[in-house]
Amino acid sequence: MKSRRIRIGVVGLGRIGWSFHCQTLARHRDFELVAVADTDPARRREAEETFGCAAFARYEQMLERADLEAVVIASPTHLHKDMALSALRRGLHVYLEKPMAATYADAQAIVRAARRRGRVLSVYQPHRAAAYFRQVLQIIRSGRIGTVYHFRRGGFRYVRRDDWQSLRRFGGGMLNNYGAHSLDQALQVTGYDVRRVFCQLRRVASLGDAEDVVKVVYETRKGVLGEVDINQASAISPYELEVYGTRGAVWLEKDRIHCRSFSPADLKRKRLNRSLASPDRKYPRDDIRFAERTIPVAGKHEVDVYADLARAIRTGSDPLVRPAEPLAVMRLLEQCRQDSRRILVTPI
Repeated sequence: MKSRRIRIGVVGLGRIGWSFHCQTLARHRDFELVAVADTDPARRREAEETFGCAAFARYEQMLERADLEAVVIASPTHLHKDMALSALRRGLHVYLEKPMAATYADAQAIVRAARRRGRVLSVYQPHRAAAYFRQVLQIIRSGRIGTVYHFRRGGFRYVRRDDWQSLRRFGGGMLNNYGAHSLDQALQVTGYDVRRVFCQLRRVASLGDAEDVVKVVYETRKGVLGEVDINQASAISPYELEVYGTRGAVWLEKDRIHCRSFSPADLKRKRLNRSLASPDRKYPRDDIRFAERTIPVAGKHEVDVYADLARAIRTGSDPLVRPAEPLAVMRLLEQCRQDSRRILVTPI
């Protein structure tokens, strides 16, 4: 028997709200897009004409619809808390844009409210659901590269950011904007038990007052390193994603995943030389026989985030992105700000 489609609304008809959330929900087999909310009259008219849904100037008006079951909040970050709490009070399931909220305390309040109401709460983390990352996780979990001890994620380009996400008062800055993606991936690989954090925030090319260059290094209690570079003032792009393990490594280059690993059984016997006189004055070396694979990124591995959300709503099971995980991202973002203390300014 075919399941009835879940009636859902979208708050915010900006870039991601319009181009992804509305467009995807309008054609998704599990959802019926019945309402949207935005302060811009032209965008409301466009939604009415394009999707045949109701459009409201105020999100509170949209939440009053008796037939609404779930809501996507794709508004600027500083608005997330009040909107999410209002939706949860109405008994709606909530799907939030990243980052979850403006502060860790706000995110905690949202999670507590969802738990009290027994509603599904999740955060849109598309890089977690992306095919390339699902494939990288498969390789890691297979044990092919041994025990992971270092994860690196980088994003590099040169752009003079001039929108609201360059302004701190709206929750802007690259730590929030792209860091929420990269740190979510990092924590999935390294584990969530973060022990200490180093973070530097810098503004170079941005027209706003928020950072556009971010460096984060953290260590878990098990000693695993997570490292994130977000650089919007870089003329080069040195790496995308790298994972180092005790038996090899895996890395991403555009639409290719590379894996280089060895089997401990193939290692030649070797004994520690405690002498201070190196034999033949030579440095130690190993001729390791690495197995190398290049794996194309395959779209079939991508998670349909809205099919996943529908499953969680219908069954009461956990979504792909469980509330505790973006909450941990929010905590790490706060630790980064505390460690950096200020944004260094190095103008062009």
